Amino acid sequence: MSLIQQALEKTKRMQETRTTNPSSTSRTYERDPTGAALEQELIQVQQSYAKRRKLYWRVFLALLSVCLVTGLCYLRIHNKNVTPSKAVPGGVTQVPVKIVSGYIYRLTGITNVSGKAIAVINNRLVGVGDVLNNRAVVTAIGEGQVRLDVQGKEIILTM
Repeated sequence: MSLIQQALEKTKRMQETRTTNPSSTSRTYERDPTGAALEQELIQVQQSYAKRRKLYWRVFLALLSVCLVTGLCYLRIHNKNVTPSKAVPGGVTQVPVKIVSGYIYRLTGITNVSGKAIAVINNRLVGVGDVLNNRAVVTAIGEGQVRLDVQGKEIILTM
């Protein structure tokens, strides 16, 4: 016998043994034994990324708010259009004060930012329509004066 014939017979015998014993080597498989584990792992990874994204958004919003506050403070400090308080000889500044209904209203500056008049009253930046101490409403901001409506009574603060 030649080597080729021996190899063919050996291959034929191996095929016969495979086809004659399929029941002994067959195994019943579950639907997908690793699919459930992979799905759980995928869910955990997605939850982890969602938490990380939420943290990134919080950090971003915190930085944005810090930048906004810093910018507003910068505008308030470095605004050149603010009219100064009245100067008294000797270098001491005198700020007019009005006391109405037990509340003190002190006007320290008036400016015009982008066409909108803004006043500094009691160290707060206020515009027309803003409320001070839950009682006084800023009704008008003019050249050197601010009009307040305090519980129906009109008060004029001057520089």
